[in-house]
Amino acid sequence: MMQEKINRKVDTDTIDTELAAYEKQLRQYYAVKLKLAEEIDSLDPDDRHYMKRKADLDDRLYRMYDKIEDVEAKLIETRAKKQAVEAEKLTGDNIYKVLIYFEKLYAVMNEVERRQLMEALISEMQIYEDRQPNGQWLKSIKFRLPIIEEDMDLCLEDDKHVKTVRLLIKN
Repeated sequence: MMQEKINRKVDTDTIDTELAAYEKQLRQYYAVKLKLAEEIDSLDPDDRHYMKRKADLDDRLYRMYDKIEDVEAKLIETRAKKQAVEAEKLTGDNIYKVLIYFEKLYAVMNEVERRQLMEALISEMQIYEDRQPNGQWLKSIKFRLPIIEEDMDLCLEDDKHVKTVRLLIKN
C-alpha cells in the first residue's frame, strides 16, 4: 500500500487547472489593455468630450495594469507551488528507493558513510545501562524521515513494537 502511494504520479491536476485559468485570464487582460491603448490613440482631440473620455480610458488602462500585475503574481506563486509539490515527490521517491536497496547500499558504504546515514535516519536512540538478561541492550529507536509526518518509534522492551507511520502526499 505504501509503495502504491509513493509510486503514484504527483497529482498536480488542480494546480495545472489553476495555472491554465490564470494564463487565460492574463491573455484576456493583455488583449483588453491593447484595445484600450488603441482607443486612446484613436480619440479625436477635437471632440468636446475628449478630455473626459481620455481620462476614463486612462483610468481603465491603469486598473488593467493592476489586474495584470495581480494575475502575474498569482501565476508565479502557483508555478512555485507546483515546483514545490514536484520536488517533494522526488524527495519521497528518492528516500523510498534508498530504503528498498538499503542492504545493498549499506554493504558498499565505508564506516564514515554508514555513520552519516544512520545519523540522517535516526533522531534518537535509547540504550539500557546494562545489557538485559535476554542479551538486548537497545531500548528504543526514533526514526527521522521526511516522508513521515510524525517520527517513527520502535520500542523494543518486552517484545512490544510500537510503530507510528503517516505518509504525506500533497496534491
